[in-house]
Amino acid sequence: MLSIKDLGHGIVTQPKKLAADWFKCFSMLYTVVKITTQFFPSLKIEGPWPLVAMILASLMYGLWKVWKPSHVVLAVANCDTCIEIMFGDLFIQDGIRAIAVNEFFDSELGKPVSPLSLHGIFLQKCFGGHTRDFDSLVNKELAGTTSHINLEKIQGKQECYPIGTTALIPVNDDRYIIFALAKTEPSTCKAYSNVEFMSKALHDLWKRARNEANGYPVNIPLVGGGLSGMGLPTNDLLNLIVLTAITETKTRQVTRIIRVVLHKSRFKDVDLRDFKSRFEKGRD
Repeated sequence: MLSIKDLGHGIVTQPKKLAADWFKCFSMLYTVVKITTQFFPSLKIEGPWPLVAMILASLMYGLWKVWKPSHVVLAVANCDTCIEIMFGDLFIQDGIRAIAVNEFFDSELGKPVSPLSLHGIFLQKCFGGHTRDFDSLVNKELAGTTSHINLEKIQGKQECYPIGTTALIPVNDDRYIIFALAKTEPSTCKAYSNVEFMSKALHDLWKRARNEANGYPVNIPLVGGGLSGMGLPTNDLLNLIVLTAITETKTRQVTRIIRVVLHKSRFKDVDLRDFKSRFEKGRD
């Protein structure tokens, strides 16, 4: 369904594309009319109304080309789960919210955790940038984890956990699943990840979400697209998240609504209309 808000956003952000698509369509229609009247002189297409019709038709084509939906729903076949993909704010969505972290579950803002990362924003928004409460909750969650090792690095925590390790963090009435997606270079605190790490991390995230969701939606950002250094295009990252969610759902339902929340800065990088179309063709 075409949203007026989304259409307005397309007009404002892509005026040159709108003009170019309008001109392309108008030129094509004008050429068709000229060729038709050249070969069929008895067919009269003249006067202001045909011109107005061509202008309006071209304008509709241009508007259609710049319109990009900010929300789509993908139905997972043979079950009642749906995957919503939307542009918005992860922190205002209902249900459980997933936050990717490094293998140390760091909390110190600066080199260990960039204040510009979603993890950093989470710490500032939910804990005021203070680490004590966050660390206490993480330590309590990971107390039974025996697979971690101690690894020295120039700054931050020393306990290193396997990729895919999860911790449920309550914040007031909200719940967050933080999960280890990226490894960290000890000498620089630079986080890095790859497709193998991401696949493992998402697999374990969906398993934990299945146990914790209790029917509520599960919200996940575009993990791998920030400071973890994946280097993949938005569409590829989104495709990987959706495919792993579907795979886990086919094994056993995670929850009824899995919501992928994209930051507005990604709006130009992905057309959800095209993404949904490719998904539905692939499913068929």
